[in-house]
Amino acid sequence: MATKSKFDPKNMQVLVSAERRRAIDTHSLLSRLPIRPHHVVADIGCGPGYFAVPFAKYLYDGKVFALDIQQEMLDATQKKMDDTRLTTVEVMLSKERKLPLDDESVDGALMAFVLQEADGPAALLKEARRCLKPAGWLAVLEWHKRETEQGPPIGRRIDPDAMRAMGVKLGLKAGDTQQLNDSQYMMVMRK
Repeated sequence: MATKSKFDPKNMQVLVSAERRRAIDTHSLLSRLPIRPHHVVADIGCGPGYFAVPFAKYLYDGKVFALDIQQEMLDATQKKMDDTRLTTVEVMLSKERKLPLDDESVDGALMAFVLQEADGPAALLKEARRCLKPAGWLAVLEWHKRETEQGPPIGRRIDPDAMRAMGVKLGLKAGDTQQLNDSQYMMVMRK
């Protein structure tokens, strides 16, 4: 059951819509990441698999852990994997503050628009850091903290400076802010 601050799975089609594809080009996004075909990557808050599918195609010698706290989202991701016959993905139910991954078990992680939904964004970021291998990377995609026609309430958004400060406080090295579009940004951090 979705809580008030979590994305409602009934609206998951928005997350895989043509409008989203126009706003975020997954191929361009992949080219901006320090990802290699043999990496093990966690898609934290995978939703219905929008990013998990291109990751799985790219990681032909690696693996994707698609994690979400909502079973409906995981079911949609698994269906996509089955339909496209992608076998490098393991779909896993997660808790918000405890990821079902071992310490230092992934080369990289993606957190796309999940920190602003988290009850404790710093705690979730810290948990993601725990799972990164030494020198591992973490790509965070979020909404700019300004009014836009779409997106979460402005009070839940995390601006790039606050994101950088949160990461640095947890021992992550934050890279430059990259604009995805007028409303959203990406920051890649390293352990």
